[in-house]
Amino acid sequence: MKNKKTILIGCLVFPIVLVIVFALSFGLTYRKLNFAATVPSNAWLALDLSGNVADYSELNAPRFIDLSSNSSRELADKIRAASRDRRIRGIFIKSTALQINMPNLSEVGRALDHFKQAGKPVLAYGEMMGQGDYLLAAYADSIWLNPTASGGIMLDGVSANVLFYKEALQKLGIKMHVMQEGEFKGAGEPFTRTDLSPGTKENLEKVLKSRYDMIIDLVASRRKITTEQVRSIYEEREELFITGEKAVSYGLVDKLSSYGAFKQHFGITEDKALRISDYKPALKLRKGQNVAVINLIGDIRSSGEYTQNSISLTKLERSLKDLEADKSIKAVVLRVNSPGGSALESEFIYQRFMELKKKYPLVVWMGGTAASGGYYISCAADYIMADPACITGSIGVISAVPETKELGDKLGLRSQTLRYGKYAGAIELFNTYQPAVLDALKQSSAAVYTEFKQRVSDSRKIPMEEIPALAEGRVFSAEDALKLKLIDAIGNQDDAIRKAAAMAKITDYGVVHYPYKVSFFELLREQGFSSTLTRLAARNNPPEEMLHEHLKEHFSPDEWLYRCPWNLP
Repeated sequence: MKNKKTILIGCLVFPIVLVIVFALSFGLTYRKLNFAATVPSNAWLALDLSGNVADYSELNAPRFIDLSSNSSRELADKIRAASRDRRIRGIFIKSTALQINMPNLSEVGRALDHFKQAGKPVLAYGEMMGQGDYLLAAYADSIWLNPTASGGIMLDGVSANVLFYKEALQKLGIKMHVMQEGEFKGAGEPFTRTDLSPGTKENLEKVLKSRYDMIIDLVASRRKITTEQVRSIYEEREELFITGEKAVSYGLVDKLSSYGAFKQHFGITEDKALRISDYKPALKLRKGQNVAVINLIGDIRSSGEYTQNSISLTKLERSLKDLEADKSIKAVVLRVNSPGGSALESEFIYQRFMELKKKYPLVVWMGGTAASGGYYISCAADYIMADPACITGSIGVISAVPETKELGDKLGLRSQTLRYGKYAGAIELFNTYQPAVLDALKQSSAAVYTEFKQRVSDSRKIPMEEIPALAEGRVFSAEDALKLKLIDAIGNQDDAIRKAAAMAKITDYGVVHYPYKVSFFELLREQGFSSTLTRLAARNNPPEEMLHEHLKEHFSPDEWLYRCPWNLP
């Protein structure tokens, strides 16, 4: 009894002690971690990026917690501010294992070009450069590479991997009933096939080829070499890692040097180098009239809880409440980067945007992906613009329900249901589904798909009889989407903001981004302390748990999904 009491007290005391220690640690380190570093004269700004560069960071967290990072928008804003900062002499890029999608790369790249137009140099140095690292470095005036044989440049191209579960589930005794509307939807094929169907494969290859050509054109134009030379580097070279003299001979880098010699050559001393994460330029005052940019990033979920990289009506309403209370807002741009998700939530968001555009000109700018549900919510806009690297379309619907009767038999489980009503107990994992239930689900799937097609027909002014040729789950590059009238123009986010301002008939304006950032402690209050710790711990889950979470998150038996299964870099 005494031992149980001791354990109980320990369970109660430990979380309290943890909170106290955390609060004390935060208090002791806050000043050091959150105040801007002093900017010396003739400083070099270090663009020392690693990991994922997001579209927009909603969390304003202390650096030691590592829950937020510089987003592409924040990086671009800092670089543009540095172009006007007399204390900043130049920028040097030294990224490692950078993961950045093409629209975000372009956003940062345009800011670097703006910086160079101010007469300031941009340099790049590499040791072991992945493709993301190199594509960012390509925006520099000069690229230097460490000559060591253990370093180099890895240019791998573009790929999409699909994992098929059908045979594994069969061995476990699990059968997936997939209700899929759209021949090329693809999301259900991992459960029903062991390879991609010919139509899905052809559609995906076309999109991959578009992205591949875009990367080749970027390298060629930035390095002043021909596309044929770049294509040869990607497709004909013998070495995996391009090192030393090979990189110079290919025209990929300008000089070989140690990092110390590189810094010495350009006068980049330790006291003159400033990390971009430590650079906090003075904020420009907002103008009397503003264009609002609402960042809609991630999966569309029915949950209203606060999570980064997710979209829900509950979360959206918080931004719209702030936006509609701000009398300076004259137009709205929706920055969409989403593969979709919940069909019902997509409809709720679509209806809310239809209300919003009665008050403001509404322009959508599509980033890396605006497909399926991401395209659905975009259809509410007055005008749709897509980044040149955007993947869109995927007009279709899917739902999947597992049947585990065979697994139950193997485990010795027996199930018996007493029911009144045709569909009472319709979804029972350990029973065989009745044909009437599956037929009813297919009818519902068809109805949801018809609604999706109708939304596209109404918003894009395309006759309903022409929609099937654009739908069936096909995904499109921005160029193809423009030809098919699924979008109105191709451009970057700045172009979309200018379009929204023109529609509102304003010329002198500022830009306000939503949602407003929340602090780490506001996040704790939103989600609860224990759930936040659980989310942090989930980063280190074993593979089987991650697979379970993936399936649970992406396929729910109780909702229809507008989801695009492809996520390209």
